Amino acid sequence: MRVATSERLADFASDGIDIAIRCGGGQYPGLSAELLMKEDHFPVCSPKLLRGRYPLRTPADLARHTLLHDVFTVDWIMWLHSAGIDNIDAHRGPTFLSSDHAIQAAVRGEGVVLGRSALVADDLAARRLVRPFELSLPAGFAYYVVCPPRALQRPDLSGLAIGRGTIAQAGRSNN
Repeated sequence: MRVATSERLADFASDGIDIAIRCGGGQYPGLSAELLMKEDHFPVCSPKLLRGRYPLRTPADLARHTLLHDVFTVDWIMWLHSAGIDNIDAHRGPTFLSSDHAIQAAVRGEGVVLGRSALVADDLAARRLVRPFELSLPAGFAYYVVCPPRALQRPDLSGLAIGRGTIAQAGRSNN
């Protein structure tokens, strides 16, 4: 088995890919798709931001903290509106080209990021990040295992296990 990650959609014929995990709406013409997991968005931060000079106790306390952003446009405007907060500039704060970098900045205590449940689960479990508030918004997309219908007939793929939270593509390998 070969595992590869890419932001480019796999071309099953030319890439030698048998199955893929895609993040989206679940409609992939010509492919079989099965829901792997849904995702929610919610603020996460270092535990040290819950205490200190300006502790995070209510969503209004975000006014004194840096909002961290990534390029996936998880929208602080929607979350703040849902929390009843209208006096915080949802665009302020740095934008990172990678979700991983935004999450690591939050782990270091540099601000609060809107976490995507699949991407922050390990940091929450290890207590590197905490959820200061309960409010969570469902994502408009989910993760799907997709493949050409002919791949479902292959006996060597019937037992393939894909770990929770792994975004990868599996394919044939000569190794």
